[in-house]
Amino acid sequence: MTPTKQAPSAERAPIALDVSSLRKEYRVRGAGRHVTLTAVDDVSFQIRPGETLALVGESGSGKSTIARCVTRLVEPTAGSVHIDGKPIIGISARQLSASYSDLQMVFQDPTSSLDPRMTVAATLDEPLRLHTRLDKEGRRARVAQLLADVELDESYLDRRPRQLSGGQRQRLSIARALAAEPKVILLDEPTASLDVSVRGQIIRLLKRLQVEHGLAYLFISHDLGVVRQMSDRVMVMYLGGIVEQGSTEEVFENPVHPYTKALLSAAPVVEYGREHDRLRLTGEIPSPMKVPAGCRLVGRCPIAEAACALKRPDLMLVTETHAVACPVSAPDAAPVLAVPVP
Repeated sequence: MTPTKQAPSAERAPIALDVSSLRKEYRVRGAGRHVTLTAVDDVSFQIRPGETLALVGESGSGKSTIARCVTRLVEPTAGSVHIDGKPIIGISARQLSASYSDLQMVFQDPTSSLDPRMTVAATLDEPLRLHTRLDKEGRRARVAQLLADVELDESYLDRRPRQLSGGQRQRLSIARALAAEPKVILLDEPTASLDVSVRGQIIRLLKRLQVEHGLAYLFISHDLGVVRQMSDRVMVMYLGGIVEQGSTEEVFENPVHPYTKALLSAAPVVEYGREHDRLRLTGEIPSPMKVPAGCRLVGRCPIAEAACALKRPDLMLVTETHAVACPVSAPDAAPVLAVPVP
């Protein structure tokens, strides 16, 4: 089982999002024949209400594919996904539509996710009509409350997305995601397109809403500074698999896997006044159609040994809540045991 770290109150809470043995393969044509591309390879994790799990890694590591599988925008090849104990995979289109009241997504570019023809009022009214039984007056009151939740006033009701700033559009996207009172929100680079000053405002907004509504966040980002601010736990991905995971403090303060160290080394500033030992990887991330048989990082790793090319390492526990898939960096790590979820 994936080791996790929760605050004491979260340990007694049910699991909001439970992903088990998730796998996504694509059949693509390469070198004159069809080959299998494994975008996500046996990934498992859980998130509880009020908790944020961040997925980090280079482009092509599988982060966004996980989000698409969890939301059923693409069909997983194998594995299971449960929202608040209810399955998402293997259900009918009608059941899936109903499940979207518990699961919502906020995208990187709010402009592409908002209908330019719809006013703010219509944008927020639509999910209320789909996922609630509120009458017209009830929906109007709920729309006003949603605007207040994201710190916009009712003067915005008749505006369209093009009449809003980037930060205001992202606030509208967040309000729309909140409309159906979901248990889980997937945040896919929600601050990447924003100015630095606005980025901080959106981060504070998301954190406040999480506390007020008990939301579970799956947070995808390249920005390690934002990850440090937003997340309780971090999963580091490379070529579709997890190479390191643990509490945010553990992963940032004591990175173990060479890939995690390289990511932190590449960040302009992870924490003011602190620098980790610099570690550089050689070469480029390989094609997902040419994933090494052993450790995924073997061709780029400065500490790789001959055995690394032979067998793919399993996640091993460095501490009770910190796991790494690198026996060279953590020779004394213990196997991850399958234990009941608290």
